[in-house]
Amino acid sequence: MSLSDMHVHTYFSSDSDAFPEGQIERAIELGMRHIAITDHQDHDLPPGGRTFLLGETGDTDAYVSAIHSLQDQYRGKIEVLVGVELGLQPHLGPMLDAYAASHPFDFIIGSTHRFEGRDTEEQELYEGRADEESARRYFETEFENLRATQAYDVVGHLDFVLRDLPSRNENFRYETHADVLDAMLLYVIEQGKGIECNTATLYRGYGQPGPDTSIIRRYRELGGEIITFGSDAHRVQRLGMAFDEAKQIVQDCGFRHYCIYRNRRPVFLPL
Repeated sequence: MSLSDMHVHTYFSSDSDAFPEGQIERAIELGMRHIAITDHQDHDLPPGGRTFLLGETGDTDAYVSAIHSLQDQYRGKIEVLVGVELGLQPHLGPMLDAYAASHPFDFIIGSTHRFEGRDTEEQELYEGRADEESARRYFETEFENLRATQAYDVVGHLDFVLRDLPSRNENFRYETHADVLDAMLLYVIEQGKGIECNTATLYRGYGQPGPDTSIIRRYRELGGEIITFGSDAHRVQRLGMAFDEAKQIVQDCGFRHYCIYRNRRPVFLPL
């Protein structure tokens, strides 16, 4: 049985045109027992920038209703879970807590796509300073985000910034940022949260999952047990990609189980 994909996007995200039925059918083809639809919901983004709002109006009720209909449609074939990927920012904590409590999500990914007021894709962020400095500032912001809210179950692609640095992830060394990363990972563990193994950077040729293998290993060394797998697929063809490689990485880091979520609670499954 294939690992279940807990990070999947559809046309409810502004950066995807995939039909949810297509993603689900692909998961069934791959032998998955569960799939979480986790479309983007980002609040307070600047006008004219990248948008992630659910649907054209950001109508979460309509989104949840659509996934509930899919649960009925595919019952007995695959379990469809209601998820969302929240874009975290330090000042949004109370808003995100209220948002998460207002909807019947099974699973919430908390992701940091921005720091210092800009999207990580904006190369102006990295001008005039070393990549190590930019990465540190991102990790500091991410830690601030995670402390500002409880509206997440796992941390999405914890080292997201590495894919956008001028050097990409080629020069990353855990030891360079061990103080802030250790503190962040310990906090995540203490709060009963988890991390994901995001395979997008694997199938895009970066050579590492998100986060880097060294971060996954350190999370396990510090006592972390909750890990999910997510392809971050915005297209049907990418659903479940690089899962075999990711499974081996996670096992080599000391994990014997991975998680899905129901009603915001982790369910442990054997690797």
